[in-house]
Amino acid sequence: MVEAMAEALGFLDLSDGESSKTTEGTPMDIGRIIMTHPWLLGGMLAVGGAALEGVGLICQKKAQYQLMGDNLCAEDPKPSWRQVLQCPIWWAGLVLYLLYGPVNMMAMKYAPETTVMPLTSVLILLNAFLSFAVLYERFTRRDITASMVCMFGGTVMNTAMSQTIPGHLEDFPVDQVIALSDDIFRNPGFAAYIVTWVVLFVICFYVISVVPSQNMAKPFAVPLMVGLLRALFHFMSKIMVTILMRSKDPEVWNDPNTAKVIVFTSILYVLTVYAMSEGNLQLSARFFVPAMFVASQVLTVTQDLLFFRSWELMSNTDIAVFVIATIVTLAGVAFISPDQRVISSPNQSGLNTPLLSPRANALRLHYNILTIMDEYRIRKPSAPDPAPLKVIDVNMPIGNFWRSFPIIICVTFIAIPTVLWYVGATFYSFAFLTCFSMYQGWKMGAHIGLFAFVGTKKIAHFENADFEAVYRAEMKDPTWKRRGGPKWEEVFHFVCLPNYKEDTEVMRLAIKSICASGIAKKQICLVLAMEAREENVKEKAEGLLDEFRSQFWHVEATYHPPGLPGETPGKSANTRWAANCLFDQVFPQQRVDPATAVITIADADSEFHAEYFAALSYYFIHAGGESGVTPDRYITIWQPPILHLKNYLKQPAVVRVASFMTSQHELANLSDPNAMRVPYSTYSISATLAQAVKGWDPDWISEDWHMALKCFFSTGGRLKISPIFFPILNYAPEGESFISTIEARWVQAKRHALGFSEIVYMHDHFPRVLRQVEGKKNKMVFCWRFFFLWVKLLMIHVFMAVFVVFAPLNGLLIGYFAHNQKSAALSINSWTFLVNCVFQGISFVSFLGVFLGAVLMFESVKPRVDGAMTAGILWNSRFLHYISSVPQCAFYFPIFCFFGGLAEWIAALKTARTHKFDYAVALKPKLDKQDEIVAPA
Repeated sequence: MVEAMAEALGFLDLSDGESSKTTEGTPMDIGRIIMTHPWLLGGMLAVGGAALEGVGLICQKKAQYQLMGDNLCAEDPKPSWRQVLQCPIWWAGLVLYLLYGPVNMMAMKYAPETTVMPLTSVLILLNAFLSFAVLYERFTRRDITASMVCMFGGTVMNTAMSQTIPGHLEDFPVDQVIALSDDIFRNPGFAAYIVTWVVLFVICFYVISVVPSQNMAKPFAVPLMVGLLRALFHFMSKIMVTILMRSKDPEVWNDPNTAKVIVFTSILYVLTVYAMSEGNLQLSARFFVPAMFVASQVLTVTQDLLFFRSWELMSNTDIAVFVIATIVTLAGVAFISPDQRVISSPNQSGLNTPLLSPRANALRLHYNILTIMDEYRIRKPSAPDPAPLKVIDVNMPIGNFWRSFPIIICVTFIAIPTVLWYVGATFYSFAFLTCFSMYQGWKMGAHIGLFAFVGTKKIAHFENADFEAVYRAEMKDPTWKRRGGPKWEEVFHFVCLPNYKEDTEVMRLAIKSICASGIAKKQICLVLAMEAREENVKEKAEGLLDEFRSQFWHVEATYHPPGLPGETPGKSANTRWAANCLFDQVFPQQRVDPATAVITIADADSEFHAEYFAALSYYFIHAGGESGVTPDRYITIWQPPILHLKNYLKQPAVVRVASFMTSQHELANLSDPNAMRVPYSTYSISATLAQAVKGWDPDWISEDWHMALKCFFSTGGRLKISPIFFPILNYAPEGESFISTIEARWVQAKRHALGFSEIVYMHDHFPRVLRQVEGKKNKMVFCWRFFFLWVKLLMIHVFMAVFVVFAPLNGLLIGYFAHNQKSAALSINSWTFLVNCVFQGISFVSFLGVFLGAVLMFESVKPRVDGAMTAGILWNSRFLHYISSVPQCAFYFPIFCFFGGLAEWIAALKTARTHKFDYAVALKPKLDKQDEIVAPA
């Protein structure tokens, strides 16, 4: 019965009597499966057509922004059509957009229109990402929410329609079309629609031509007019294609209506393309594309409902769902701001123009940077009566109940699809893997590629910033003075470098980067957090302090004694000791108020940007809050991008894969304003918050994650992680030989994987803290934030642990479907299989995009990479760098995944026993032995 229904809907072709087995192609031939299953092919074409349209419109808009340069305010004049037509990228966008029509028509040849139309709504999603990443258009949370409402509303609206079957173009009722042409009013519903269409078109034309641009109706009239033209063209093109499909029939060409249909459709096509290009030129892509799409979708569906009277085949529930979805979708457009909020390209920013000083017109030149900061809601006025910081005490030992959770969750993830396949529930096993593929394709694929690219642009914007100049310019404005907060001179920085047996030259380079700050001599204290168990440690510390004493406001060395009860030797225990020395000794001696002090914890090989600490002061000053609320400066951890690229040119390819994957993953999360973030490696925290939570816990190995979780629980979920886009470069592990370098990276990978134990800490403290959070609303917010933080930390480890199994298992299932087409036909012709194929494609494209992002990331910090400026052409040419990296990294990527997964399984097993681990220090370069670092050609 199921097969009969599927055949009736056109999802299956069970007419041939051939064997269900097929030996053609290979088991992994996804392309062959798609080509031999029409519904799946139609779905893939629909997604591909939407992608072509989205990329084409983005290219056209990019051409406009390139021509406008830094003059991207709403009142700035738009480029003329003559200028636009001279831009090659605009023509490339036009070609891509023109390809959308034929591809979409092919999609409807193979799949029902009620399949194709919902899939085209991915245009809104793609446009949102590309508008943000490529065009630098700014989105508010309301814009994002409204865009998602439009996409899902359009999907629901189409799925509520009565089902059509593939091949309906061949069966399109031409006789009805001809009759309709002769006497259109015989179809009263469609005639009423045409009258309404004409009225709306006239109104839109009047608003666009006559109404002033300041009128709020004008931005909505433009996409509505495009939608009107696009919907009518969609309808007429189906008629024209049907006629052309029957072109061999002489009666078709003898009918005078044939020529009229072709000419009218061609004119509509030209008008639609022109209106689309003009609308794209006048409005931001953030608003225009979803508004145009929604208008055309609603009108297209309404046309088909009235012409075919398909509403008669819909149930009352379907009609109600259709009406509600249509209203919600149209309302969603109204909540997307039509305002043009754009950040210019870093290359066109006035701040990056060598002839202009950042102090000349600081606020104007830093406009893009301040706009980026406002995305994260960083700048807030300080109320005169803020609430003091109150924390929940979480300084108690954890129990043993949750210790086995990491290994249980890893085994469970592997067991679910394996057991389902073993018991014969193959499709359900595949559905589980598809859900994983969706996470893989988005979070570990497209998200990294897109937002790491955004991150490199934000880094470029920040490169020449002068935050003290911005602060001084703001203080000349009385309104800024009234915003309150500490004064610039009152903020002091304590930079703590925990280290053990670190190479002296490596530490010297880190210290030099800190003293390069313009505020080092007045506001920075260098703290060398040494381990007393290191041989000749005092001589080493005193030598460095004597060398740099004159370049800092203050210098200090602390010596962490070994064997303290309850401690595990490592960075966390050392940091705790150094912080306590600051709180108990240095602050009182230097008369430092913890309320205006910031502590930065850095790896000993960290190379800071010269402007980082000035930016940190600015961020700290502006992190205010409302009356009766704790200021953000006391519940925030500031995080710069961490790039493991200092010795990038000397890293073996497999280490290089790990370096740029890790760096881009962290950069992507920082550059996404809505991402859940955690500190990593080097970060800054207010002394008030660090002291309130009683410092770092000395028995946890991942001091960065653990301190964030401790602060998260202590503040009842109020903790914020704020990015500062001045990247810190450090060294990847490096030994004396290739083998020793690989071994050193393996040691580091196993240590990083032990962060899996933090899940145990989260589970143990969650119910305890929840009981102490006051108020139902605060409890709900705490649970909401905890959930996303938990998912983030869990999936970082679980993904690496299971990916090496899930990837080949997904391929085996696809191979199973390919060789058992008769029994698996329902599985192949399903939304699940379509989604799996789409996200496998996204993963592949993202895989290539991540390599491109690695090249761009390298270029953004190239002058700071050891030996990069004297390297050969392979590293100086982006193209050669990319094409040489792809095959190397593609070869080593499975090895990276295998050993990364193995490290996670080892960590999960160790966590089942304890959370106290030995801190294994990975080998770093011995720069003392090198006179000069020269990169290989």
